[in-house]
Amino acid sequence: MNKVRAFFVARGVLEVETPTLSNAGGTDPQLDYFEVEGKRFMMTSPEFHMKRLLAAGFGDIFQITKSFRKDEFGAHHNNEFSMVEWYRVGMPQEKLMDEVEALVSEIIGKPINARRTRWIDAFRNYAGIDPLAADLSEFAEVCKAREIPLPVDVTAMSREDWWDYLMVFAVEPALAKNGPEFILDYPQSQAALAQTYVGEDGFTWARRFELFVDQVELCNGYTELTDVAEQRRRFAADLEIRRGMNKPLPPIDENFLEALESGMPSCSGVALGLDRLFMLAMGKEEIKDVILFPSPIA
Repeated sequence: MNKVRAFFVARGVLEVETPTLSNAGGTDPQLDYFEVEGKRFMMTSPEFHMKRLLAAGFGDIFQITKSFRKDEFGAHHNNEFSMVEWYRVGMPQEKLMDEVEALVSEIIGKPINARRTRWIDAFRNYAGIDPLAADLSEFAEVCKAREIPLPVDVTAMSREDWWDYLMVFAVEPALAKNGPEFILDYPQSQAALAQTYVGEDGFTWARRFELFVDQVELCNGYTELTDVAEQRRRFAADLEIRRGMNKPLPPIDENFLEALESGMPSCSGVALGLDRLFMLAMGKEEIKDVILFPSPIA
């Protein structure tokens, strides 16, 4: 923790502290949150509050904090976990990836020299399929050819379901064999809070990246979206997806949207899981080995 903090202090990045409880929860359909008495929410990430500080003119900021995600347990998951999240004003995503690489190398104790691969190329190279052009039946064929167990209900799988499934069972294991690797340029539907662009192929891609080291996903970063109208549209779309999944519908964070409307500077930001990073640094196999009181023991 001291090394992480010193890394940012040496670079002139301001440490901030934001609330753990909020009046609004994130709308991401893939994340479930803890709701407490009085319609308040344990934060799954400090993102919205930190962006309000960016809009208020704080400049480059970082935060080491606890975050909370309901029903997340496993070798690499704990429902209460530590993260470092930071934002760099005016810094392009590519430079932020360099900084992520420098931090990880500092904590692990050796250079990681991560390759950079577009999301679509990761599927082509490591799963042997074009995720956008392939017929849905071809995804099942990939599983059979690679001796990957088929999902319980293949007929219910959407294209995006297959993307998630093969990322876990085909792409990520291949990444572990090839060394550290950034995956970048995700599909528009997985943009979350990232800016998008139209590529030479005519498809719309998200300016988003993730770093994988030894089959561990360490971080999620964006060229941050600053368009309030587009952000409101995405929140509404998320809520529709959540409604279809019979998940709770949190209120939209209007304070965050007001901050965007007032003018958030062009920036890149990233959240990195510290427990997972410390697992790698200490040669541990499971996240519980680096948390003093892992759930449900706590």
